[in-house]
Amino acid sequence: MPGLKRQEKRGWFNLAGWAEAALGLVFPNRCLFCAAVLPPGAGEPLCRDCRPGFSSAGLICPQCEQHCGRPEACACATAGPPLQGLFALSWYEGEWRRMLHRLKYQGRRQLARPLGKWLGTALAGRVSWPLEIVVPVPLHRRREAERGFNQSLLIARHAAGALGLPLVFLLEKTRHTPSQTGFSRGDRIKNISGAFSFAGPDPRYKTALLIDDIYSTGATLKEAGAVLGRRGLTVYGAVAAYNRLLLGQAAPQ
Repeated sequence: MPGLKRQEKRGWFNLAGWAEAALGLVFPNRCLFCAAVLPPGAGEPLCRDCRPGFSSAGLICPQCEQHCGRPEACACATAGPPLQGLFALSWYEGEWRRMLHRLKYQGRRQLARPLGKWLGTALAGRVSWPLEIVVPVPLHRRREAERGFNQSLLIARHAAGALGLPLVFLLEKTRHTPSQTGFSRGDRIKNISGAFSFAGPDPRYKTALLIDDIYSTGATLKEAGAVLGRRGLTVYGAVAAYNRLLLGQAAPQ
């Protein structure tokens, strides 16, 4: 839509589709865990040997933060802002955690393409949210310069492609914050409070999918979602991994 800052329109995905097909010929799909070459047409980007190391998460209630399996399984799942729903591809543990560390801290940005596509495909098969756009959680410019990329943006870009939705940049992180790692829940909320601002004119869209890499206490995703909510957007969240251990949760039965 005209007037939106740095929007990636649908035409980008047509070009991206051709580019991705060409890349697939030169750089075949590889297993996210062990980097083994996968056969053409493979679905999930894990080889047969590594597949047992993946554990699907799915829908999480953004209010009580419990695994709910399906939206109607939790009495508070229809509660209000800042997130109307939350989907996690896997749990933040084991090989999945190590894979995300390689992406985030070791510069293995090529992992974001299959990871984002998997997130988008899995989400499309599990929910019927009325999504119109995908919005990545931004990094502060200083942190992005240090790392060289924003892993949440890379994941969001490919998830948007899998969902057939435009990627729109509506958020900016205007305050540099220390890493949330090692902080308590209360300290995380204080650390991230007021760190995001709206980065464009009032959107013509009504619903947005907000994408981040990891959900631990939810402080970052909820703070970013609240900024969008104040502009009239209904916000849903999706992440590559959910840290149930930090929240003291047991594995779902």
